[in-house]
Amino acid sequence: MEKELISAYDIVKCLNQSNDGFMISDSKGVILYASNSYYEMTKLDENILSHNIGEYEKKGIFEKSSCLSCIKYKRTYTQIHSTKNGVEIIAVSKPIFDEDGNLKYVVTNVRDISSYVNINKKLAEVNNNFSSYSEEKTHEGDEGIIVNSPEMKRVIDLAKLVSRTSVSVMILGETGVGKDVIANYIHNNSDRKNERFITLNCGAIPKELMESELFGYTPGSFTGGLKEGKKGILHYAQKGTLFLDEICELPLHLQVKLLRVLENNVYTPIGSAEEIPIDIRIISATNRNVKDLIRENKFREDLYYRLGVVFINIPPLRERQADIIPLATHFLKYYTSKYEVYKNIEVDTLIQLQEYDWPGNVRELRNTIEKIVILSQGDTFEIPEDNMHDGENIMKYKLKDYMEQVEKRYLHNASKLFSSSREMGEAIGVDHSTVLRKLKKYNIS
Repeated sequence: MEKELISAYDIVKCLNQSNDGFMISDSKGVILYASNSYYEMTKLDENILSHNIGEYEKKGIFEKSSCLSCIKYKRTYTQIHSTKNGVEIIAVSKPIFDEDGNLKYVVTNVRDISSYVNINKKLAEVNNNFSSYSEEKTHEGDEGIIVNSPEMKRVIDLAKLVSRTSVSVMILGETGVGKDVIANYIHNNSDRKNERFITLNCGAIPKELMESELFGYTPGSFTGGLKEGKKGILHYAQKGTLFLDEICELPLHLQVKLLRVLENNVYTPIGSAEEIPIDIRIISATNRNVKDLIRENKFREDLYYRLGVVFINIPPLRERQADIIPLATHFLKYYTSKYEVYKNIEVDTLIQLQEYDWPGNVRELRNTIEKIVILSQGDTFEIPEDNMHDGENIMKYKLKDYMEQVEKRYLHNASKLFSSSREMGEAIGVDHSTVLRKLKKYNIS
């Protein structure tokens, strides 16, 4: 089957459909081609063709041209431009060499990043707006709730409203969205904030032990129990807040007993006939569709409405993208401080984080930032392509495998900058034969 070749006309047509702008110059900086998006972002027109890009730098249309820097240094060059019309763009200029290693063209890709600039300023504004918010207490330290999107602002507003009462709340959302953080927030902004906040993961405790953990038991209640008996979680949560995570994993017979606690404000330990008065607030959470479970007779409908006097639905991170960069920057600052390292994050990396759909939500973002801080070398925070491509994190590799992935990506990028393997070897500090062997190993042409 013959390979289908794309014509120059079709290439131009495709480039003109892209939201990114493209500009091609010769080795002197003379503009040979510019796409529609390039004209739109720069507010220039076709009159720029056959003119040198340096003219527009001198006129102040660009503060500095990445194209001219690329020509000067003969390597890929990235520059953030501020255009006269107030648009902030990131420009990446890449050199194209001929067979003899001489610079022939420079291809410049530009993208509007107006919404990404001044990130530190925006984060400061966010932190000021939400400075009254409580902090999540974890074994790693204190972390503020970072909120920037309208969707999460509504969640926080509702959580703040319900925190003023002791009404039961059910928090809904995918795994990793931060249901426990919102539960903490409600407790820390309530009248019970000076009492205990106790978390019970209903899916983490064996079903046969759940009742004794929750209600406790009297001495001699059953074989294998402690001789002196045991106080249950309900006892220790007295006057405070009990957060029941993964509530849908609670066995049906305990759902009945929990309903009684909610309705009568009393509970009975195993082996006892005494009803113990209780004053607690119960917050529950689940990532499952509770109504489907009710139809399947796996969850009691009456308990559902007792637990969910108020429902708080936390949207997944992909539906509140305005939170991604503030969260990523926050986690980067936290983990670089924790591990006492310095990592500089560039705008194009932030864009990459922004465009990923994060199926594991905030938890995946946090874990990814931590692992890259630990494993990446140098001062620049860079994300392995595989990590953002299929949602698998970098810990899927053994150290040797991970280092090979880093080496492969490094050589792949380096191969684009040089016209020959010998030139590439001189630039990266290895001999010619090593370059050839490595390129062959990774199937890099």
